[in-house]
Amino acid sequence: MTVIGIFDGHNASAALTIDGEVICAVQEERFSKRKNETCFPSHAVAYIMKTYQLNNDNIDIVAMSTTDRTDINNIQYPIDSVFSIADYIDMMEEYWKPKLSGKPYVKAYAKKIFEEKYPNETTFHNIPLEFYDLDKPTLQQKMQELIRNDVAAFMNVDKSKIDYYDHHTCHVMYGYFANPNKKENTIAITVDANGDGRNQTVWKIENDRFTLVDDSAQCDIGRIYRMITLYLRMKPLEHEFKVMGLAPYAKASYIQEVLHVFEELLEFDNLKILYKNRPENLYEYFNEKLKYYRFDNIAGAVQQYTENMLNELFERAYREIGFKNFVFSGGVAMNVKANKAIADLDCVEDLFVAGSSSDESQSIGACYFANYEKGIENKPLKHLYLGTEITNDEVAHYIKEHRLERQYAIGQADSRSVAELLAKGEVVARVAGRMEFGSRALGNRSILADPSNPGIIQYINELIKGRDFWMPFAATVLDTFEGRYLVNSKKISSIYMAVAMDTKKEALHEIKAGTHPYDETIRPQILTKEQNPEYYELIQTFSDITGIGALLNTSYNLHGLPMVNDVSDAMHVFEHSGLKYLVLNQTLISKT
Repeated sequence: MTVIGIFDGHNASAALTIDGEVICAVQEERFSKRKNETCFPSHAVAYIMKTYQLNNDNIDIVAMSTTDRTDINNIQYPIDSVFSIADYIDMMEEYWKPKLSGKPYVKAYAKKIFEEKYPNETTFHNIPLEFYDLDKPTLQQKMQELIRNDVAAFMNVDKSKIDYYDHHTCHVMYGYFANPNKKENTIAITVDANGDGRNQTVWKIENDRFTLVDDSAQCDIGRIYRMITLYLRMKPLEHEFKVMGLAPYAKASYIQEVLHVFEELLEFDNLKILYKNRPENLYEYFNEKLKYYRFDNIAGAVQQYTENMLNELFERAYREIGFKNFVFSGGVAMNVKANKAIADLDCVEDLFVAGSSSDESQSIGACYFANYEKGIENKPLKHLYLGTEITNDEVAHYIKEHRLERQYAIGQADSRSVAELLAKGEVVARVAGRMEFGSRALGNRSILADPSNPGIIQYINELIKGRDFWMPFAATVLDTFEGRYLVNSKKISSIYMAVAMDTKKEALHEIKAGTHPYDETIRPQILTKEQNPEYYELIQTFSDITGIGALLNTSYNLHGLPMVNDVSDAMHVFEHSGLKYLVLNQTLISKT
């Protein structure tokens, strides 16, 4: 059975499964060149259909994640990928403040802003203005019909093949079935800002049978984190990871002074997280309550609050259900430091957090959900190298067409040559094979460096990435060196940089540049040879030279842009940064 999964919201994506196996998954941002693109993923869908020669005759199901289609503003307009921080602040004042207080507000606010500030923006759907005045049930029916018609026309498939799938069930399907070591008895927990009217679910899974134990629409952990991101003048739904990176710099005593502001908001009712004294307008609440506290202490407090709430949720789930194997999915599961705190709990024997578990993976979850309903066995993910592929012929053609030999030295990028450059302290970008899916660079669209050289961080930040000074880099660690560098007695899976870990102090100097500068934790990609043989060979060769079984690994992109997709993207970043070396498959391009 052939299923195309589509998520057409924040960080839109498309995926393909054939007989339960994930064949391809790509994010729209890699084609549009706008980070966290929010729209119908037309380029991603077109790429999958063309590459795998799909049409109405051989597509069985088009699985659209998320059933609720009443948020016209976000469906019609790419707010999250276009709005600036200033736009978000204005929206809080001009749209959400009157709406939440029951005062008159402009329902078509996004339409107004896009016409005024972004008049050249095109949209996939043309939603009639009168839809804004429909009651919710009628609007839901008409929007589902409109979207189904538009998608059917774009893909040239029968409308009867297009169906909608519940948001949180897609999250749990992805989190569970993507696990290559899934357990027969598992507790699955999803937490996000919102999806189909819920933001928290708890599931009991026995022998692939899913039982919903509890859920909530009031678990505002994700929304609180988002509001703090904006309060700290960072972009919501994009820069939450910066708040997480800032948090360790705060002192514990100062965190405690701020923590009470968050502790007033939510409380537990058995497994449900519900409103306690939660105000209608969180942003206004934080503006008032946090105005006398420093930025780093606010970041530390919201991170500590997130960890406290999740720890209690997981402990309660264990006491209620009795299983010690967990999977965690949804946007909040992108918080690697919270995942570390969960993994350290006594009640957790095994924790799996699938790669990029926020909404971009909804397309894969929708495929898994559709397969599950049809009785098709879902196969686990072996890796996340599921995107577009660059070939040697494409590289050779680009070099010849653009006469790159006149500007750069062109050579062979064998593992020995590249490893020697890294061992000498050089920074090398690697673009090879199929692009990784999700928000983490996993070696095929990466900037690589010697992790034992902390001085390299400033070089990468200033000449290439333009990142905030407090942000840590990550590292790829060979599985054979896991015991040398990582504190991971439970053998928690971290093949996708989804769980932070403590480091062993005796070998910290070998990987210091790939850890958090302050608390010395690491967000590792523990790499096996089976996942990526060529990348593994490069690090193994680097290890033969230096004795270090890891590489600093950060995504290959300019700050604020998505990871590079193809050869043209790779050369654009190379030419507009301080990088000196670029690997394109088996070709090494060097600035002379």
